[in-house]
This record gives sequence, C-alpha cells and structure tokens, in this order.
Amino acid sequence: MKEIAKKIKDSIIRVVLYIRVSTEEQAKYGYSLESQLNRLKEYCKQKGYKIIETYIDEGKTARTKLKNRKELLKLVEDAKEDKFDRIIVWRLDRWFRNVADYYKIQEVLEEHNISWECSDEDYNTTTAMGRYILNLKLADAQNESDKTSERIKFNFENMVRCKRPIYGSHSFPIGYKVAGEKKNKKVVKDPNEKQVVEDMFNKFKETRSIRQTAIYLNNKYTYRNFEYETIQRAIKNPLYYGFYRGIEDYCEPYITKEEYEEMQKMIKRNSKNNIKAYDYLFRGLVRCYDCHRMMTGNTHKYSLASGEKVVGYSYRCGRYEHLRLCNNRKGVNQNKLENWLMKNFFSELNKYVMKIDSTKTEKNNLIENNDKKIDKLKNRKDRLNELYIDGRIDREKYDMEYSSIIEEIEKLNTKKDEIKPINVEKYKSLLDNKTALDIYKKLDSNHKRLFWLEYIDYIEQDGENEFKIFFK
Repeated sequence: MKEIAKKIKDSIIRVVLYIRVSTEEQAKYGYSLESQLNRLKEYCKQKGYKIIETYIDEGKTARTKLKNRKELLKLVEDAKEDKFDRIIVWRLDRWFRNVADYYKIQEVLEEHNISWECSDEDYNTTTAMGRYILNLKLADAQNESDKTSERIKFNFENMVRCKRPIYGSHSFPIGYKVAGEKKNKKVVKDPNEKQVVEDMFNKFKETRSIRQTAIYLNNKYTYRNFEYETIQRAIKNPLYYGFYRGIEDYCEPYITKEEYEEMQKMIKRNSKNNIKAYDYLFRGLVRCYDCHRMMTGNTHKYSLASGEKVVGYSYRCGRYEHLRLCNNRKGVNQNKLENWLMKNFFSELNKYVMKIDSTKTEKNNLIENNDKKIDKLKNRKDRLNELYIDGRIDREKYDMEYSSIIEEIEKLNTKKDEIKPINVEKYKSLLDNKTALDIYKKLDSNHKRLFWLEYIDYIEQDGENEFKIFFK
C-alpha cells in the first residue's frame, strides 16, 4: 500500500497558475482576473493537477518589460528552486507577446524540466506538435509586432512632415510647448519661457561664453538653476532655428540659421584641446564637500627650476567655477591628493574593514528578521489569493490588500539591499599584500586610476583641507 501511495504521489503534477490582465483589456474585452482564475481552476481540476501557487500580474500588458512584471519574476525564481512541474496559463497572449522575452524565460524553464500549457489553446510544450505550432505562432506575432513598429515609424515621420508634434511639451527644450486642438497640435513658443530663451541667446552672442551666459541667467532668474550643460545643449539644438528631424520651419524660430551656425563656430573656437582622460588619476572620484557634485579636472602649465615645462592637474567644483551656484572655491591638487593617499590609504582601509567586521553580526540579524517579515507577507498574499478565488472577499477589498502587501514587500527588499553586509575580502587581500605600494609606483597613469576606482567610491576635501575616503 505504501508503494502504491508513493506512486500516486509521484504521479501528481504540481502546477502553478500565471494570470495577467491589463486595465485596458478588462474594460475592452472583459478579460477579468476572476474569469481567468475560475477557468484555470476548473481546467486543473479536470486534469487532476495540484495547484500549489498562483501568480497574478494585474494592470500589466504582455509587452511590459520583464523587470516590471513582478509576479512573473517571482515565478521564475521559484522555478529555479524546482517548486513546481508545470505552468498553466489561460491563453498564449496572457503569457508572452514579446518573442525575445519568451525565449529568455523558456531557457530557464527547460533547464529545470518545467513545461507550460494553455487551458484554452493548444500550445502544449510537452509535445513536439505543440512546440512546432508555438514557434509558428510566435514568428507570426513577431512579424505583426514589426509591422506595427513600421506603421508607427511611418506615422511619426508623417506627423513631422505635417509639422505636428510626436510627443508632449516635456520632450521639447525650454522656450517651447505643445498647444492646439487634438488633431491640430503644434510646437509653439512658450510665453512663460520666451524671455529666458531670448536672454540666453543674446547674452551668448554678447559674451561668446557659455559660462558667462549661465551666470547671467542664474542671477536674473533665481527661481531655477541653469547648469552649464543645459545652456550648452540649448545653444547646440537646431530646433531653435526651426529645424527638426530634417524638416525646415518646423516651428517658430528664436534665431536664424545663420546665427545658429555662427554660434556653433564660437563654441568650437572656445573648446580647448582635451587632455587625455587618463592623466586625471581621480577623475570621477573627487566630490565637492559643499554641493556634493563630482569635481571636474583642470590643467595648468608651469616651468620647473630646470626650465622644463610640465602640466599640473587639479580638481574644482564646476558649479562654482561656471555658475557660482556653490560656495566651494577651493581646488584639489592632484599631486597633493596622491601623496596623501600613498601615506594614509592603507590605514584608512584597515579602519574601514574593522568597522565592517564589527557590524557584520548585527547586519546579518537584521537581514534575517527582514526575511522573516517578507515570508509572512508572502503567506498573507497567498491566503488573500485563496480568499478571492473562493469568493470570500470582493474585488475592491482584494485590490486594496494586494497592493498594500506588494508595496510592503518591495520596501523590505529595498531595505535588505541597504543593510546587506559588504564583502571585505578583496580589501583584506589588499591589506595582506605588503608590496602593493611598490607595485603602484610602477604603474602608468591609466592603471593607477583603475587601482583607485577598484576600492574608492569617492573622496572629499573638507573646508579645512582634510581628505576623507569613502570606500565602495
């Protein structure tokens, strides 16, 4: 009897249900969550399948990016742990319409001998004919998707030729907005920003300097910050003389084409020959203590006592240098910083490692408690699904509770990432290497920079000229 019971138990197929429904489809076609649940439950009962889990992605289309289909991602993770044998979906379009995403998921399923099938369509992947029909269907879906993409592209090109906007006001630069009736929208000058744009171009033509233009605008229009890069992009944007995607006179211009071309020449003349990026040992590593933006590299030439001319490197806050939006006037000398690191890096790293080790147990306990909370919420979600399937709670109650649970789980997962213990093994290995400094001295500029990037997140020099390292 025991052997017979074991055979029966082993023959039972463990299945999970995957349900996806978008708000638009519910309204248009009536593909409700409840109807899918009932149909799949009935199907499994007829087949003798044992339902062990239900995954529901509500308000998502089948072309939604994988990372946004949270329940599908959870299903995949459970598949990797071999928690079930088969996936049941209502129809293929509930599963995938994106061919590339389908094969990504299918690869994982095949690695774990997990199949899937539809309750109302014959795409059973457990048979050769089912897989053949599926491939035909997916190829047809991909072809239709490509045709749709081509139609959209054609429509966009036609809209541009007719001088109609493709997107809304947010996609156009300062000084422009989308206005007009639904089928007669145009890109027009924004009266609220018109004077700002005119002042920007007038000031640049007067000073021939993006930096001076930015400072002028920040002083005059204090309600917003004009970054150097923002002004630079605006002056380089051909839309301001009415040119957009190959169409002349697309919109009312702020400047003429001749003025635009002259401004591009000004920018080109003002551009200095760039120093090779790898000569800046700490590019992207030195942060301003006042505004917390990364400082930019600067060079200056000077002569040694021997008469030899050399190039010096330093770092300054661009928001002070270009815009006067920061109070940090001080620069960081590259040689001074490198010498300080050579002297203090290993002692600071040792302090960091000791601090991490001392908090490791505490963090592990926090993560364990966090995981327990997540498990409780998942059990609560499973019970909620059962209550809804059995009709013991209404749709409104289900939606409210389900959204609340998912939100809490996401918050706990974010918290888990924040408190996750840092792996300090690479730091310990470096500390054990007694010849590291000698090796560093023999490196070229590029490899020296790569060394610092490996271990340092950023460096700050405070108002008292003291350096502080923030390790990764």
